[in-house]
Amino acid sequence: MKILDLLTPKRITGNYGEKQAAKYLRRHGYKILARNYVAAGAEIDLVARTRDTTVFVEVKTRREGHESPCEPRPASAVTPEKQRKIISAARAFMRRERAVSRLRFDIAEVILYDEKKPKVKEIRHLISAFSLDTAYQR
Repeated sequence: MKILDLLTPKRITGNYGEKQAAKYLRRHGYKILARNYVAAGAEIDLVARTRDTTVFVEVKTRREGHESPCEPRPASAVTPEKQRKIISAARAFMRRERAVSRLRFDIAEVILYDEKKPKVKEIRHLISAFSLDTAYQR
């Protein structure tokens, strides 16, 4: 399989959204520690640091007008199962880095104008979008 085969329109849009979310976080005082960190069978889009907190950010990118009736907000695609996978990968990151800090799980919703060339309309940063407690509730 060629690398170009992996670059589907959805993946290209996702990569663009992750890049824009990283820029947004840097502008707001975060230091980006990792992008697309993979561990424990999961991927974390962005790992960032602010003050004494390590922040794990799931980025959801959508084109304007492409919201589904079942998922009105991009963040709703981050299901409890996805949250648990992110938490497992976050634990692996913290062990690997021997990091001792508070943890936080955020979601960045990147909304693009519905045009051929991607352009950001809005970024919504949902701070503490989920936690260890909420991810494991039934």
